Amino acid sequence: MKRKWIATIMSAALLFSAVPTSVLAAPAEFTDLPAEAWAVDAAHSARDFGLMEGSSDGSFGFGSSMTKAEFVTVLGRMFGWQQVKPEVQSFSDVGKSDWYFSSVETALQQKAIENTGSFSPGAAITREEMAVMLVRALGYNSLAQSAAALGTTFADVKTNVGYITVAKDIGMTKGTSETTFSPDQTAKREEAAAMMVRVYEKYTAKTQWLHGFYAISSYSQKELIDQMDAVSTGWSRMSYDPVKGAYLNTTSSENNEFSIPSGYESITSYLKERNTKTNLSIYADTTTKVTLADGSTDVCSAILLDGKQRTQAVQAILNELTVSYNAIGYNPYNGVTIDFEGMKGSALKEGFNQFLKELSAGLKPLGKSLYVAVPPAAADGYYYDGYDFRTIGQTADKLILMAHDYHETVMPDNLLNSEYYRNTPLTPFYSVYYGLKAVTDETTGVEDLSKVALAISFNSVGWELENGKLINAKSVNPPPQTIYNRLKGGAQMGYSELYRNPYITYTTEDGKDYFVWYEDERSVGDKIMLARLFGIDGVSLWRIGNIPNYSDEGIYYNVMESLDR
Repeated sequence: MKRKWIATIMSAALLFSAVPTSVLAAPAEFTDLPAEAWAVDAAHSARDFGLMEGSSDGSFGFGSSMTKAEFVTVLGRMFGWQQVKPEVQSFSDVGKSDWYFSSVETALQQKAIENTGSFSPGAAITREEMAVMLVRALGYNSLAQSAAALGTTFADVKTNVGYITVAKDIGMTKGTSETTFSPDQTAKREEAAAMMVRVYEKYTAKTQWLHGFYAISSYSQKELIDQMDAVSTGWSRMSYDPVKGAYLNTTSSENNEFSIPSGYESITSYLKERNTKTNLSIYADTTTKVTLADGSTDVCSAILLDGKQRTQAVQAILNELTVSYNAIGYNPYNGVTIDFEGMKGSALKEGFNQFLKELSAGLKPLGKSLYVAVPPAAADGYYYDGYDFRTIGQTADKLILMAHDYHETVMPDNLLNSEYYRNTPLTPFYSVYYGLKAVTDETTGVEDLSKVALAISFNSVGWELENGKLINAKSVNPPPQTIYNRLKGGAQMGYSELYRNPYITYTTEDGKDYFVWYEDERSVGDKIMLARLFGIDGVSLWRIGNIPNYSDEGIYYNVMESLDR
């Protein structure tokens, strides 16, 4: 688990040369580091972090190669692996009397390396081998296999493509040029130092910004707001009327579930007392249809593709952010959170950009902030592509990446009597990875990653079974309280290492069998750590009132523990 990894990293006193500690000393300065060398900062940071030390003669070993035995020894210390010493050696060239025997055997047990008969412990490790070992040590073997389908920008990478792609994407390693990786080149000590420092800095990072949505039935968990930097209240919907045009609906009329609740002053006062930044969240989606004179369209198109309606929508928002609320005598909002969902195509993308720019221009003189929630990109190309991450990142104060709810809700009939339900997790790890990869892309993604927050949703999806086979095409969605009750009632727990999602199986009181995917502190921790490796240290929770916050031992159901504030 992530928190265990962090704890071991912070407590480890790593020795970079990975030879017996009795021959090493901590020099005040490394005597062999050229002042102009690119790795000076990495070497000094590694020393300052307590990760690495030089030789007793005061040198760092600049320009020297690192052996495979030395590298796996460092990996073991970095991740805090419990060292093993089997009775029978696994590799023909790694004997029980060798100083690195335990390190190599432990790396094998932890699946950082594979048993190919021999290990060549004294050989200089190549850049490719180093990337592969560290990706495997992180537990990203399955992720790397999936990422292989994406290919690589390095013309000289022909093997282990997925591992090198993951290593590059999450900032572990870089190419030797824009188009080359030099996989067979032996890794220098300073290159390994740079990699270790990059990983260490991200693994020891904290969640810097925590945001929560306060919407439906949220008041019961208002105390969790004390741990948050900002809250968005889901109290409005952007609507359209063929006669009056764009308008902001904050009431329950027209079956609007995103309305200002009665007694709102209780929570607005709570937020104000704690000086919690509060935004008004504004929802819209393309499933809401409207009829225009020239035909039917959706509410987003009706507003965003018409300059006059965009301006009218912006003005409606600015009015709501400045009007005094009667029950409290002031306006409770520090800004606005735009949550327009389901948009596709270049026309809506451009219309949305123009809308956000106009809205931002109106908010700045008021000192109000702009957050924007966006869906993730998908590797298969089938996703809501009406969102320009680059422009949104330049325009908004925060971008909330809604990389969740990838699951099926209804199965096709041809999958009845199958076990396909085992392939319907809420947040497949590879899908989240790709969403993060896209939003951080150097060309089309957000430039300032401090603006980005990964959204976590606490939905669930369950399927009715008989003899382990699917018998009902329609899913169920038990809330966290029900899942907690099942966990305490003896439900069988499981965790998919491929999808990085937990699941439970149980039988109801009336004899029905269910298989349920959900989120827990392990899955949340895995996603947050992956986001940190991409340089994202913001988190957004959907929603307050639905956050698993149960501290019972052994059920991993207190997700606030995964946030590592």
